[in-house]
Amino acid sequence: MTDDSVKNLTQQEMAKILEKAEDVANDLLENGKMHLQFKPEGVCLSVTPPGDNGLAINLEQVLRELELRAIQNIDSRKVQQIVMEMSGIPDLIAPPQTEMEENGYVVIEISKNKMEANLTVYPHRGKGKPVTRDDIQKALKDHNVVSGVLENVIDSALRSSQMGEILTVAVGSEPVDGENAEIEYKVNPVNPGKPEELMDGRVDFYNLHLIQNVEPGEVLAVKIPAQPGTPGYTVTGEELPPKPGKDVQLAIGKNVELTGDNNTAVAAAKGHVVIAGNKISVSGIYEINGDVDFNTGNVEFSGTVVVKGSIREGFKVVADGDVEVMGNISDGIVECTGALKVKNGIVGRSKSRIKAGGSVFTRFIENTVLDSGMDVMIGEAIMHSKVHARKSVVVAGKGVIVGGLIRAGEEINCKNVGSPMATATELETGVNPDLRRRYSFLVKEKQGKEADFDKAEKAVKLLKYLEQTQGTLPEDKRAILARVTKVQGELSRELEELKSCLIDIEAQMQQSERGRIKVHGVMHPGVRVTIGSATMQVYDDLPFVTLTNVMGEIKINPYK
Repeated sequence: MTDDSVKNLTQQEMAKILEKAEDVANDLLENGKMHLQFKPEGVCLSVTPPGDNGLAINLEQVLRELELRAIQNIDSRKVQQIVMEMSGIPDLIAPPQTEMEENGYVVIEISKNKMEANLTVYPHRGKGKPVTRDDIQKALKDHNVVSGVLENVIDSALRSSQMGEILTVAVGSEPVDGENAEIEYKVNPVNPGKPEELMDGRVDFYNLHLIQNVEPGEVLAVKIPAQPGTPGYTVTGEELPPKPGKDVQLAIGKNVELTGDNNTAVAAAKGHVVIAGNKISVSGIYEINGDVDFNTGNVEFSGTVVVKGSIREGFKVVADGDVEVMGNISDGIVECTGALKVKNGIVGRSKSRIKAGGSVFTRFIENTVLDSGMDVMIGEAIMHSKVHARKSVVVAGKGVIVGGLIRAGEEINCKNVGSPMATATELETGVNPDLRRRYSFLVKEKQGKEADFDKAEKAVKLLKYLEQTQGTLPEDKRAILARVTKVQGELSRELEELKSCLIDIEAQMQQSERGRIKVHGVMHPGVRVTIGSATMQVYDDLPFVTLTNVMGEIKINPYK
């Protein structure tokens, strides 16, 4: 049949063809069958062959069926012959006898713990009634089997091949014990104390991540409540209670609060997370019982840091609060928003850098860059250092300032400045150090832009001269002229803004008259003094003096 002829078929014709095709398929897949007939002359047996892809009935299946039908005095050889030939023609296998009539029946057995129910289906005999699905379901109900029934097992039990076998038809469910409550910490470092691996494979032993800083409101821990579990059931429907999970307490300490459901701990203040046992706290003070070195790594803390030892070379302490060091700072780095207190001194070489938002207190400073947002109070000496203080710099005891640059917004007070060897030393006061640094930065920026402006101006003049002499410029030269002219205009505007800023800062510096320098010992030659906008070079010893700015000039008065 061609594709065109299929298209022209009516629906009725197509239905007939499909029906015939289905019959052919069934014939191909049909299994072999046996048939028994009880006749006056005796019991006859016939066996039909299977379809092309069906299964043939075997001798064992036939003998089992004859046994279930209670056929007596069977001719076994004849039965074997009929099974082998599969002719489909009935032939005598036993003398005349009456066909039995025995109904099939169901047996249900329940285990002692009631967690299993077994089913056995016994087949009918002769003209008896076979067991049906309804019969099995009624038997289960009569035995109170109501839970965990396996429907597929019922289907299997009704097959002749499974009849007489004991099958598990229902299985109870065991109870599932509840999960214990857990505390899930949100802030523990992943690998506390483990050095950080750098991108090139090297290990950074300066950063060990020993501190976990938190901010107010940050979630520290969450309690996952205990779960009650899931009950189990016997096949007869009796509930088996589970073992409930154990509860644990979400214990909180200082600076930690629980949210409304009492299952979430949040920080009530910024600081460092401390977990002792199962109690979680936030401490505003981080104490190091020794040195800041390779055992601790760099320290970064949202609060006050107390170092019972010293800060060793190359290590850094950053604190959003005060820093107190019982030993000294040896070529280390400290950055804090509060005050810095160092019991001994601060010694630097190449790496030392100190920046404090509050005042700095220490015995001495040597070869160090130090910036204070308040006062710098020194017990003995400042040597060859750069010290900036928003307010005052005071050196008590020996009171020595020698070498370096000392800047203070209001006052510098010491005993001796410089040395008899005329060591170069600079003292600046009367101007906020930040303002002076800003002024120096803008001056350098202005000088750089003026140099760029001169280059642009020369380039514009040269290109315009070429244009006048040649009458026109090539395309690439015209593009260059346009770009350079644009840059020249931008530089001109930026220079005007810088000049205006510098004029404002100079005005602020000239108005400052509060600055003063007090020396109750000797100011040696080699010292350069700047108060406000006035500058003076010291060439002779100046004992017991107070220096101030009066009308733009530095005045030398007796110490008082």
